[in-house]
Amino acid sequence: MSTLRETIVVRTPFAQAADLVENFFVGQAEKDGTIVMRLAAPGGGLGLRAFSVEHDVTATFRRERGPSETIVFALHWESADGGPFPIFDGTLTVAQDEDYGTCRLILEGSYTPPGWVAGAVFDAVVGSKIAEATARELLARMSTFLSAGYDEIERRKRMRDLLAHGN
Repeated sequence: MSTLRETIVVRTPFAQAADLVENFFVGQAEKDGTIVMRLAAPGGGLGLRAFSVEHDVTATFRRERGPSETIVFALHWESADGGPFPIFDGTLTVAQDEDYGTCRLILEGSYTPPGWVAGAVFDAVVGSKIAEATARELLARMSTFLSAGYDEIERRKRMRDLLAHGN
């Protein structure tokens, strides 16, 4: 079993981030409620620009209790087609940041490389780099989604205020 921990600061206030995280996952749900996400490791995690590792995963998440300055989501994903990809179990934590206008997303957990001994060797040599790149790409995509969602919330507030004050 291998572990993973990646963090990103997001330009979204903590107070609004958790609902936007839920929207990120729910927005990818199929009609039957199954969440299918495309995970990608740009450069295959090896810095190769022309190479990318991508695959679809079936994901589940649920909001859990955390300390008052965090909101924690339990997160699980595995290959949507049953292919030879790791199974991930962990958490996505939304944490307060030093500035009101930002929060931190922390993705951490463990994954089981497929293929027993060969999978463990692959993970030690290359797979862990792919996992890290995948986590960074997912957090970057979530950051973009949360920032855009926050911008939209603020735009609607300004419009509502303009309409309320007749300006």
